[in-house]
Amino acid sequence: MGTGLFAALAAVFFTRISSLTASQFALGLSLAGAVGFVLTIPVGVVGDRFGARRTLIVLNLWRAAGFACYAFVTSFPAYLVVVLLTAIADRTAGGVGQAIVADVAGDDRRVRLMAIMRSVRNVGYAVGGLAAGVAIAIDSSWVFRGTLFGIALFYVLCAALLARLRTADAGRVPVRTKRTWAFRDRRYLAFTGLNVFLALHVTTLNVLLPLWILSVPAIPESFVAFPLILNTVIVSVLQLPATRHIVSLRGAGRAALASAALLAAACCFFAFSAWWNDPAGAVPVLLCGVLALTAAEMWQAASSWQISMDLAPEGNRAQYLSTFNLSNTAERVVGPAVLPALVMTYRSWGWLLVCAVVLLSGVSTWWLARTAAPATPDGEADKEAVGGVGVA
Repeated sequence: MGTGLFAALAAVFFTRISSLTASQFALGLSLAGAVGFVLTIPVGVVGDRFGARRTLIVLNLWRAAGFACYAFVTSFPAYLVVVLLTAIADRTAGGVGQAIVADVAGDDRRVRLMAIMRSVRNVGYAVGGLAAGVAIAIDSSWVFRGTLFGIALFYVLCAALLARLRTADAGRVPVRTKRTWAFRDRRYLAFTGLNVFLALHVTTLNVLLPLWILSVPAIPESFVAFPLILNTVIVSVLQLPATRHIVSLRGAGRAALASAALLAAACCFFAFSAWWNDPAGAVPVLLCGVLALTAAEMWQAASSWQISMDLAPEGNRAQYLSTFNLSNTAERVVGPAVLPALVMTYRSWGWLLVCAVVLLSGVSTWWLARTAAPATPDGEADKEAVGGVGVA
């Protein structure tokens, strides 16, 4: 809920209340993304050294302090300091949080737990967005600042709940374990790189599809927000059932292949929607694409959870999962920079190129998953099972 609140509120608060320009606001977010990208793996290493639960408690308290400080920002230098310091915790916590899921859930329940969390997060995001709309409508600086303090309180509550959570590292004295590095594990890096392309549904839904709808005369402009709303509702309801049969690396590989095929089909539907001259034809075709894209998103998410957690050695899990999460960061950087320029320039041919890249990534992930074996606690995999591709 806090994420949805801030996402909807931030631009209005910083440009209207804190008197920043739009370019200053955007620059801060870009630099924060860079800080998060650079520090994600070091924070994962800290999570392995001191325990994922302890580390995430600290990160949540850090986030709380950062969001509270946002309320006092009145200049660009102050904004820059706060946004960069907050990014250290806010942009690096994903891998550590996933490591906690791996600690508290058995091998056969991790993906289901991640699915439940994602469904709840989607609902919270939507509720937060609605609450932000109320704050924006009231248009009071004190309401904006009170909302930021409320977000900070959410993170304090999260830290308190984590403190009561029983995990593998709870009450355990931190000890040094054999260090294996994800960036030297060629197999893990291959899965991480392929996930960048399989996750292109994020940019497609949030950035490319609105631009495409506005460029197709037969689709009403008022339809722009509907795909995102439909996607949010479906994912909230069906993400958990979509994970039911994904309990192994091979199952995850098949899900990744199915996800790629569905995303490719969605791209074809979107391209085909521009061939119609009236809404009665264009809108249903576009909706078919949105449904295919949503199914692709759910299976891609589930397969990425299974693969990233199965191949992460126990003693270095937070570092490995933080490395894998960089693929999502990379998609958010590369996708908006490439996809709109490609598709809006070359139209149907651009969509077909996206299809080809996604399908190739899906086939490659499926093939690698067929020959992969889960990591052992010390980080050594069965190299015969993975075709001799282990830790370099």
